[in-house]
Amino acid sequence: MATLERFKELPRELRDQIWSLAIRDDHPGAHIFGQYVTGSRRVRSQDGWYLDLAEPSWRRCFESSNQYRSDENISTYLIDGGLWAACHESRCIMEKHFNQSKRQLAPRSLYDRRNSFSQQDLFKKASSGYFEGTPMERVTVFPLRDLFILQHEDLDEIDWDNIDYELAPASLTEGFYGVNHIAIEYDRAWADESRQKDILYTFSQACVGVTYTLWFIDRSQKRKSQAPVFEEESETAWKINAFYASDRKFLEIEDDDARLDEDKVTAGTEAEDHCVVKLLGWAPL
Repeated sequence: MATLERFKELPRELRDQIWSLAIRDDHPGAHIFGQYVTGSRRVRSQDGWYLDLAEPSWRRCFESSNQYRSDENISTYLIDGGLWAACHESRCIMEKHFNQSKRQLAPRSLYDRRNSFSQQDLFKKASSGYFEGTPMERVTVFPLRDLFILQHEDLDEIDWDNIDYELAPASLTEGFYGVNHIAIEYDRAWADESRQKDILYTFSQACVGVTYTLWFIDRSQKRKSQAPVFEEESETAWKINAFYASDRKFLEIEDDDARLDEDKVTAGTEAEDHCVVKLLGWAPL
């Protein structure tokens, strides 16, 4: 607001409209998290639980799509974070927009699996956590439609059975039992023959017995400017094919040759149902 020195003198209704225009567009977002290690800023849920997640490392920032800007965390939660922390007025607008303060929860125990909201309502609801030590720095996500990008240094350290729950910093009494879209960045080193067996085992653990879609992001797959118009889907969780970060959008790459040949992933000697696995490229905004 540096160019509006007399902003506070504007009518309240006009100020509210201006704040509302600053809120990000209503697209599925993209959020990046690293793994918590001693000294990093951990994420806490709105219930106060510590999560095994932290701010992403600056070493793994995506290369800026703007040649005049340095590489940075492009997570959607940072777009929201500025408005949560700017002032009381902007915070009130964010509370109203994301409906964070008027949760009509049924008075049930944390372990009661009945939902307070329908799946259709939950799809449109946001939840918030914050980085440890900075409660004003909110992390706002839509658990059922946003993309959660994991930048863990060791994929074997991820608790795949519970990671989808960890990524939704929400109250279980609302019915948020995990997220729908998790992403891992593709690493060309996985093609090394000496690592293939371990990598396949890791992702067999990630894919079996879970309900989320697992996406692989390939940073080298930038969409060509002359490519046909991409038809985005965002009305239902299983159809979503585009996720918006601060400077780019991640877009599904449909490649029939890359689909799994079998409908099962073998874990040990048994074949179990696996989650959906898809590929993402990107395009600048």
